[in-house]
Amino acid sequence: MSLKQKTIGALLWNLLDRAGQQVLLFIVGVLVANILSVEDYALVGMLAIFSALGNIVLDSGFSAALIQKKKVTDEEFSSVFWFNLGMSLLLYLLLLGCSPLIARFFRQPQLVELSTVIFLALPVNSLTLIQTTLLNKQVNFKPLTQINLLSMTLSGIASLAMALAGCGVWTLAWQPVILAAVRASLLWGRGQWRPQRTFRLSVIRSLFRFASSLLAASLINTGFLNIYSAVIGRLFPQKQLGYYTQGNKMCDMGVSLLYGSIQNATFPVFSAIQDQPERLTRAYRKTIRFTAFITLPAMCGLAVTAEPIIRLLLKEEWWPSIPFLRLLCVGGIFTILTAVNNNFIKVSGRSDGILKIEYYKIVLTVAVVLLTYRKEVLTMMAGLVVTRLLIYLINMFYTARYTGYRFRMQLADVFPYAVLSISMVLLIHPLGNQIENNLLLLVTQIVAGAGIYVGAAYVSGSKIVKESIELLRKRKGNGE
Repeated sequence: MSLKQKTIGALLWNLLDRAGQQVLLFIVGVLVANILSVEDYALVGMLAIFSALGNIVLDSGFSAALIQKKKVTDEEFSSVFWFNLGMSLLLYLLLLGCSPLIARFFRQPQLVELSTVIFLALPVNSLTLIQTTLLNKQVNFKPLTQINLLSMTLSGIASLAMALAGCGVWTLAWQPVILAAVRASLLWGRGQWRPQRTFRLSVIRSLFRFASSLLAASLINTGFLNIYSAVIGRLFPQKQLGYYTQGNKMCDMGVSLLYGSIQNATFPVFSAIQDQPERLTRAYRKTIRFTAFITLPAMCGLAVTAEPIIRLLLKEEWWPSIPFLRLLCVGGIFTILTAVNNNFIKVSGRSDGILKIEYYKIVLTVAVVLLTYRKEVLTMMAGLVVTRLLIYLINMFYTARYTGYRFRMQLADVFPYAVLSISMVLLIHPLGNQIENNLLLLVTQIVAGAGIYVGAAYVSGSKIVKESIELLRKRKGNGE
């Protein structure tokens, strides 16, 4: 199988996986949000940063290190498994010990009880790290897709049942735990790998040389992505955090679908050709063009249609989250492009470069928060967008230094799709003043936006559009 075929196959399965998960998450999320209150989401949002940081420490960058390494022994897989399991248990106990301090910081005593459940997902998730890494390393995404979709379906049904039964905020607390438990059961039931009764600290030390920079970078990045939950929860009324949490949740569906699919599919494929620099650069350029072609119109379109989407799907209590969703979608564009670039840097083996970028992120984030925290909460959100843009520009500079994918080359690859997306937005946004019915407005904006964007891309000579059309014709001709 050629590199192109392998990449396309991996992308398709990852897109199916991510799209299926996000559709299920979206449906369940909408149904549950119309049952629970804004305050319920705010309470869980206060613990979001701690759960996110815990999951990063749990992985410790070992998954990427094992995938990047060409030959891995079963002893190495086993050592990482036992190390992560032990770390997850220690981390759970540490977070439980800190829960009274967290509750005092947010002035919410109920967070102590919620912590005992929410943080339980950490040790359960540790059981799936190696099973998932093996499938990713083998570029075998089909079983992973099937397991993820079934897990999401079963946990979604359980969450909806709890919400209807009047469990309130405990519905949101148990949701990630149930998902982790079902996923772990399915992975262990289907997978053939089992850990050996062996552990070598030398293996952990060896892998940690590559993983340490990724761990530090991921911790900073996760803190950056979640710091606004902590600041808003501390300084603003509780409902403001609820609006931010809901807007971020809806935006993250698009972000996770787009960059998660591309990142998971391309990293193991690119790692296999890491010794062929010219071929890698060509692959990088195609990946960024594809990412920009999909991401820019999708996230811009979600920002434009935020009002009819939320008004149609959620009760009136949630409507103030509309501007949050719009701003977060714009920032999400730069998050996706930055994450894909980080993938290129990881393939080059320069995980320290990613850490350097995170140092800039710390400085910029702290500066923007200090400048805006006394303002309105939406001003802080605008500052978040500016921060993500600046980080992406810095990221492009380091990508050029470590991979040979020059700054001007990436600008040339992204710029045409940025122009097309902005033009699309300018043409479909005024429809909101002309059409009062939210359903009609949403359908009209989606159809018009897609037609304008794809048509303009085709007329302007976009290679991606033409290659996609040719691929579809070939599949049709082959009877697929």
